[in-house]
This record gives sequence, C-alpha cells and structure tokens, in this order.
Amino acid sequence: MGIEKGITIIIPTYNGGLIFSEGLEMIGRQAYAGPVQLIVVDSGSTDGTIEAAERAGAIIRRIDNGAFHHARTRNMAVSLAAFDRIIFMVQDAVPCSDGWLSGMAHGLEEDGVAAAFAAQIPQMGATPYARFEIESIARARIEAPVLEGVQSLESFQKMPYDRAYRSVGLDNVCAIYRKELLEKTPFPDVDFAEDLAWAVKISLLGHRVLYLPHIQVRHSHNRSPDYAFCRQIVNSYWVARILGRVREDLSHVSLPDLMRITVRVRSFMMQEVQNRRYRLKDGKKEGLFVDRLPGRYPLIHRMRLAGAFSFLSRQWMASSSRAEEMGRKARGDIAYQMAEIEKKYPMRDIDEWFETLEQVTANTLGRIYGEVYASSVLEGRVPRPLEEFVRPLLSGV
Repeated sequence: MGIEKGITIIIPTYNGGLIFSEGLEMIGRQAYAGPVQLIVVDSGSTDGTIEAAERAGAIIRRIDNGAFHHARTRNMAVSLAAFDRIIFMVQDAVPCSDGWLSGMAHGLEEDGVAAAFAAQIPQMGATPYARFEIESIARARIEAPVLEGVQSLESFQKMPYDRAYRSVGLDNVCAIYRKELLEKTPFPDVDFAEDLAWAVKISLLGHRVLYLPHIQVRHSHNRSPDYAFCRQIVNSYWVARILGRVREDLSHVSLPDLMRITVRVRSFMMQEVQNRRYRLKDGKKEGLFVDRLPGRYPLIHRMRLAGAFSFLSRQWMASSSRAEEMGRKARGDIAYQMAEIEKKYPMRDIDEWFETLEQVTANTLGRIYGEVYASSVLEGRVPRPLEEFVRPLLSGV
C-alpha cells in the first residue's frame, strides 16, 4: 500500500514569536486543493508558540530544549508525516503568496527531482546588511548556470569548489522532499547543514535538487556581530567536511596570522570611522566586535597582542607577509561590501552605517577564520592554539 498523496509541513520551533504566527496565517490561506498536515516540533517554547500552532490545527511534538538536533529532530519528524511530500520550514519563514504551497508541490514534478527549495527575500524589518546578504545569495543562485547532476563520487570530487557547491545546493529554510526518499536516505548525522549533506548523498544516488526562484518566502536575520562571526566559522567547518574540500587551502595560516589580520582590519575600520567623522560613544568604544574578539585568544597570544606598542610586538606584527596580503584582501572586501550596501540600501543615519560596518567586519573575519580552521581540519593537523580558539565556537548555532 503506497503513501497517501498530500503535503506534510514540518516546522521546528522555539519561541517563534509574532513572525511564526504570520507564517501560520499565510499557510492557512494557501490555495491548495489537496490534503495538508501541519506538524510542529517544539523545543520548550514559553511565548505562546505552541498555542498558536494548536490554533492553526498543527500536530504538536514536544522535545526537551537541549534535545534539538538539526538532522535527528527532522528525521524523527519524518516518521510523523502522513503524506508523500514533506515540506521542511524554519519558524521565521513566511510564504509570500497564496500560491506558495502549489508552487512548492509543482517543484517535484520533474523527473529525477528528489527535493526542491524556495527563494528567499528579506523580512520587512531587515537591516541593510541582512538585505544585502539575502539578496546577494538569491542573485547568485539565479545567475548560476544550470548544472548537470552529479554523475559519480569521482566526478563530484573533481568538480571545482563553486560548481560542486551549486550542484548540491539545498536549503531547509523552505524545501519540499519526497517522503519515500527521506525514509530510505535520512538526513546524515551532522550538527549543521543537514540539507547540504543530504543533497550530496541523494545526488550520488542519481537524483537532482531543484531551485525554485519564482516561489518565495520572507526570511532574514538581524544578527549580532558576535553571532555572525561564529556562524561563519561553523558554516565553513561543516561545508568543508560535507564537500570534502575548501575553496582555498589556508592550512598554512596560523592563529598569530589571524590575529595580525584582525589588527589590520581593526585599523581599517577605525580609519573608516574617522573618515566619516563618526564619534564613537563610550559604550561603543568598549564594545567593538574587533576588540572583544581578542578576549577569546589563548592567554599567551593575548599577552603578545597586549604589548602592541613594544619593539617585540611591532616585530611580531610585521613578521608575516601572508597575513599582510590577507589583511589587504579583507580590507578590500569590507570596503567593497560597504560601498554596495550604501548604494543599494540607503542608511537611516550614521549609527546604522556603523552597525553595518560592524556586521560586514564580523562576517568577513568569520569567513577567514572559518576557512583557515576548515583547511587545517581537512589536512588532519590543527595547531593547538587554533583548536583552543575555535572549538568553543562550534556549538550553539
């Protein structure tokens, strides 16, 4: 006896707030004729999330707050699904039209398509950086050439990094799957990027993943610089492990090199502040992201950095040409992103400009630190100071 035709929507939640209620409202307005089941897996919400889900007619599965796992929780939820197609969403993704559900369902109609995922646009209250980030990703996905499927593990391993990454692109912000394939091939047991890991496995089995640029959900995050920095590291680490490669091998870069790059980026950031004649308030002077970051370094490295004006420290700062080159590139990347953001997303005031600069700086440094760590992991030799710095940052994202 086959699986009943219809769509099951699964949403993991934890204090989803008003935006989760908006999403439920839009789900309830869908012009879709087939049967729909809504399942909410909640990790201990206390803000009315469960009550909102119950009013929407959802089946509620409660789990302990510490029990949530990106892969295992979703695999458990698959067993609750009644229908042959499953949509996984996040709690802050809001469908943009009444035809969203029908559009998602059509995404699985092409031969060989195992899963399809929707495009994202920023939330109404997105910061300039959040808008820039989401719209840049959407633009890159649209402009990417259509790729043939993965033919074999050998061919996948030989693909250039960007091509390999695009060929298995999948995003559980809003994605639809064939239930039978999720049952045969569950999400791999990874702590992050379970969607990407599944796409790699399913592609090697001869299936395809499809991007649906005409089907949209509102989704973006106004993240703090500290969280954004950590998330970039986590993303680099898990993507490298899943793909078995990095875009550029940076395993030769040490933690002292990263510290030198950070100092140079801070100098550039302060020059930008001075050029704008922006006056940092006392609270901001004490709370800059680039000034909090060194507090995470191992003690001996913090001591080296603290002597920034001694002869030995100046000699230490000047001792790495690779750090100088990477520092120049990082400064160029930050300048380019800031120019693009200012051109496309006008700032309300100078304070918003500064907050955007902090966001761009944190994300840029996070990518660099993450690629260095991921490269070292793939090489099988992570220097102890780098491991001590990064390891505490790999959880909680």
